[in-house]
Amino acid sequence: MAFLPKYIEFHGTIKRLRLKDNLLIKLSIAASAIALVALMFPRGEAIEYEYKVGSIWVEKDLIAPFSFAVHKEELQYEKEKREAASNVYPIFERSARAEHVQRESLGTALERFRFTPGLQSIWIQRQKFSGILDDVLRIGIVGERRLIQTHRFVAIRKGTEEELVASDRFYDLEQALNMIETRLLGSFREGEVATQMAAAFRRILQPNMFYNHAETEKLIQIAIDDVPRTVGFVQENERIVGRQERITEEIRLKLDSLRKGRAERAAGHSHVWQHLGVVLHVGLVTMLYGIYLFLFRKRVLHDNAKLALIALLIVIECFFAYLSLAIDVRLPIQFLILVPAASMLLTIIFDSRLAFYGTVTIALLIGGIRGNDYAISLASLVVGALAVYTVRDIKHRTQIFRSLIFIFLGYVVVILALGFERFAPVNTIMTELAFALSNAVFSPVLTYGLLIFFERVFNVTTDLTLLELSDFTKPLLRELSEKAPGTFHHSVTLGSLAEAAAEAVGANAVLARVGAYHHDIGKLMKPEYFVENQLAGKSKHNRLRPRMSALIIASHVKDGIELGREHGIPQVVLDFIPQHHGTTLMNFFYDKAVQQAAARKNPKDDVHEEDYRYPGPKPQTKETGIVMLADAVDATARVLDDPTPQKLEAMIDNTIKTRFMEGQLDECELTLRDLTKIKQSFLKILAGIHHSRIKYPEQEKDEKKVVPTSSATTENISVPPQDQYAPGSESNLVTEQAQAQGGPKPSS
Repeated sequence: MAFLPKYIEFHGTIKRLRLKDNLLIKLSIAASAIALVALMFPRGEAIEYEYKVGSIWVEKDLIAPFSFAVHKEELQYEKEKREAASNVYPIFERSARAEHVQRESLGTALERFRFTPGLQSIWIQRQKFSGILDDVLRIGIVGERRLIQTHRFVAIRKGTEEELVASDRFYDLEQALNMIETRLLGSFREGEVATQMAAAFRRILQPNMFYNHAETEKLIQIAIDDVPRTVGFVQENERIVGRQERITEEIRLKLDSLRKGRAERAAGHSHVWQHLGVVLHVGLVTMLYGIYLFLFRKRVLHDNAKLALIALLIVIECFFAYLSLAIDVRLPIQFLILVPAASMLLTIIFDSRLAFYGTVTIALLIGGIRGNDYAISLASLVVGALAVYTVRDIKHRTQIFRSLIFIFLGYVVVILALGFERFAPVNTIMTELAFALSNAVFSPVLTYGLLIFFERVFNVTTDLTLLELSDFTKPLLRELSEKAPGTFHHSVTLGSLAEAAAEAVGANAVLARVGAYHHDIGKLMKPEYFVENQLAGKSKHNRLRPRMSALIIASHVKDGIELGREHGIPQVVLDFIPQHHGTTLMNFFYDKAVQQAAARKNPKDDVHEEDYRYPGPKPQTKETGIVMLADAVDATARVLDDPTPQKLEAMIDNTIKTRFMEGQLDECELTLRDLTKIKQSFLKILAGIHHSRIKYPEQEKDEKKVVPTSSATTENISVPPQDQYAPGSESNLVTEQAQAQGGPKPSS
């Protein structure tokens, strides 16, 4: 087909479509998500109990199944080890060799002064200078003071014995030099002598006390090893905690030790069965969500990119839960698991029901990761549901931040309810509320940022983006209203029809309306070739052959997609441009070509029907199918004479039936029940637009003065061709009427 637009690759993109809905990719996404989440579950520990200090044990009496030691709390044990290490004094050793070298160097320096004129006095008093050096070395010089600043005492090792010495007694190199210079200036009146000897000492003096790192570390390790790891022992068959007993710190340590004891006893056995159990656990939870998608959200299930997005959100939330356990702090950081962010993202990107079931799935999984933590599962479910509610009907991105209040209120209710039930201390409740407030603040911020990221990376178009595109002040729609006002008015009317019909059949009403607004933007390139934009005068098609007219009319599809891409219109909206025409036939030009061929006595076969058909594809979604029907119905309604409700209903019924019989709706999801609802929606809107008006006496007098147009006059006006001439684009009644009157055919 000569006018087939280059960008329409419907038949050439079968491979891409198969990848989008490839079963192997779906299984890979599911398997990867399940594996990653399963890896975050606790390993080697029994996780059947949930307990906190201050809560009441609601299970039956817990009896020790075996004997085990009661381990200290990890933080307390680490603290005691640090204290033991800090009590070990750093070990220093005096270097006799370093002292001997410095004394030899001083003797050599003094020997040079023996024959230096004016400085012989230095040689004469050499014993005094040697005494100063000995005094400094006796006290001791360390290389780095930081090695002794952390301890009040250090151990000076002499063979097998050690002597504790106050750490502030020693000099560092700079202090030793300053002390020597002070003694020299106080002992010698001759400034030259003091200066020369100070310079000599600065060249000679070196540390004589050295830190023995290996011996010190050895003693530190011995001290750490001596710290007891346990604080008690539980005998087999001993009662650990009784039913309705309050859990104390001592009981919590016993419960923790029981879990570790079970892990140690299982260490010699294979963990295959436990791994298998975790995988089955995660698989069952995610399978329930998959069943929901299969039954009620097939469009999402058939889009691997969207499945990957959902899986990524679930894995991220589970990773937050894993971090809340991996970070060893005595704070309720589980309330920083940003479940509300995932709930809001799922709502905005998909819909509220899918988001709610996703929230349930996430809440169950993070509860499992945290050792069957019912409290955090309940809190996540409540605040996630509230987050879904707050953005369910969002119109602007900034409305995301109004969810902050609802999220915090949800946490407040859950924390207070569980806190009162478990007799939690007030300071514990207040700390949890503080972390919940942080979650309420961070979740909207994260949602706002990730929403933009997901829209770009996963090529999803949210209702927020669609609502922004429906603004008539946007450059593309504003230009359409200025350059092609007829097309713009038609698109607005089409938007109302499509939106009402989409709501009636459960389709995306916002997408249908925005798609209708943009379905004819390609007419901006040549608006004067379309009858709705012709104010007066003859049609430009009168001078063209039917084949050329068909090419020009069809080109608005190609021009529309190129123009939309230049303005950043999402692909899901651009799909309305070719699909609302489907593969319909431009009847007017085809019939005209056949008539001209017959007049020239050329065989009819010289005119090929496929040259006058739109290239398609046919509508692939409910929304594009609705816009196709709305376009045909609106075009036909414009040429109805006296459009009463009865005529409108007959016209709508006939138009929808024709499109259905042509097979234009074969590839979308519209059912016969949907078509009935669409018909009723169209009739309600069109009846309101074309309702009859009361004629006042002055209007009736004016109508009598109007001279009817003669048939001769009508024949001199050629029929302005349109871009919508497929069978069924208007009803048979309207087609016959238009042909009989010689008037224009309906516009699209």
